[in-house]
Amino acid sequence: MLTKSRIDFLSILVGRLVQVVIMIATIKVSTALLSPEEMGVLYIFTSVYTFFILTFISPLGKYINKHTHAWSRRETLLGNLTVYYGYLLVIACLGTLIGYFFYQSEAIQGISVDVYLLLLFGFILFVPFNQTVVPLLNMLHDRISFTVLTTLTFLGTLVFGYLLVSLFGHGVQDWLFGMMLSHILFGVVGYVVLKIKVGKSNNSRFSLEKVTKQKIKKISKFVIPLVISVVFVWLQNSGYRIIVEKNLGLEFLGFFGVGMMVAMQISSVVESIVMQYFHPTYFQDITDTTLKRRKQAIDKLINTVLPIYIMLALFLTFLAKPIMEVLVDQQYHDAYLFMIFGAWVELFRMSTSLFENVSQSEMNTKKIIYPYVAGGIITILLVYFSSFESKYELLLPVSLLLGGFFTSTLMFFSMKKLINFYISYRLLLVSVLVSIPYASFYFMNIGGGAYTSFLVALLFGLYFLGSVFFIYRKSLMCVVPESGRKLTE
Repeated sequence: MLTKSRIDFLSILVGRLVQVVIMIATIKVSTALLSPEEMGVLYIFTSVYTFFILTFISPLGKYINKHTHAWSRRETLLGNLTVYYGYLLVIACLGTLIGYFFYQSEAIQGISVDVYLLLLFGFILFVPFNQTVVPLLNMLHDRISFTVLTTLTFLGTLVFGYLLVSLFGHGVQDWLFGMMLSHILFGVVGYVVLKIKVGKSNNSRFSLEKVTKQKIKKISKFVIPLVISVVFVWLQNSGYRIIVEKNLGLEFLGFFGVGMMVAMQISSVVESIVMQYFHPTYFQDITDTTLKRRKQAIDKLINTVLPIYIMLALFLTFLAKPIMEVLVDQQYHDAYLFMIFGAWVELFRMSTSLFENVSQSEMNTKKIIYPYVAGGIITILLVYFSSFESKYELLLPVSLLLGGFFTSTLMFFSMKKLINFYISYRLLLVSVLVSIPYASFYFMNIGGGAYTSFLVALLFGLYFLGSVFFIYRKSLMCVVPESGRKLTE
């Protein structure tokens, strides 16, 4: 008999498998339709709109996540979201105005100014709208609706993007319009589902009388340190592309970006699966509870998730070549070397984000400022100087790698000061040992061809999934010395 937990797990598994297929198709289609120069424009535009989302919107989204369950119990969730949507509109207008001046720098090429501003306004307004409403369904344990709408958003990007490029032939701008249309459509559907789920008693209206100085001060105390931090997160993960474009050109940025993008896409899928399954329980466990319970929650989260991230980095490192041959168009196959670096950059990014959960547990986001500021500055400086060197193709990804490692290390020690969480290094060692078979690919005398690459990636991919289940079961038996209790308690 299928219990609710098993149905939820199966929905997540099936949904994510479908999303992986869609992701593969999207990467393949986009790299076939768009030249390296157009891919470079895509990455620059992404850097621009994500700056506004990360800086002005994402911190507030984290505040919403922290209070979702409490607002839902008080039947004030929709009312608070109404204020949030008004805030999105203000930021979209502000971002469009600032984005106009950036356009004058000629970093965006191949898109007219009116189309660029329309796209920028739409992305800043509707992407976070979708990415707030739909995940809220998961936070409220409606994992099936979340999985379906997330999958449809991915599919819509592929379908709408392909149709618009094929019909109008405007390349990257049509692809971006397709992405925006998908987020709008399924974000609206998500809001309707959310409104039905929370019930009629949860009024979507919000009285301005409820906005008090005390509430603003409380929100600001949580959000402002995040705003400062994410500016440097953006510099480290996206902003560096502007330097690369200026010093090395759009063509190199597009080629380099494809290798990094494949590592990022695969890592993001795994990260979202893991967090979709564990985050709702984690936030529920840290809401209105004792320090001991919060420590148990973070111990469980870190020791379950971190080994999976390490196994993923090793998998992508050794299987980069066949994965790239399967996922991208032939003109980008040699970018697999950049994908190898990207796998470890993503490992440090995900680890940093994982450790950052401690600050949300303790409602003390000031502690994340220093790691992100220091890491962002170091990354940008290394990228800038490496872009002038003759060996920039090697030094550039190494710069991103060193910056990510530095940020993750600083975040680890900073969060340790808030909660002295426990990491099972024995479990991490086991995760490395079970990943050793990936290295056997380099000793195999396997001929080329897309079919062979697909078969190799599939077989090792199945082994990776098996190792994830193995390490997850191991984490359930991991004992925390400080409490003498199993992580599952």
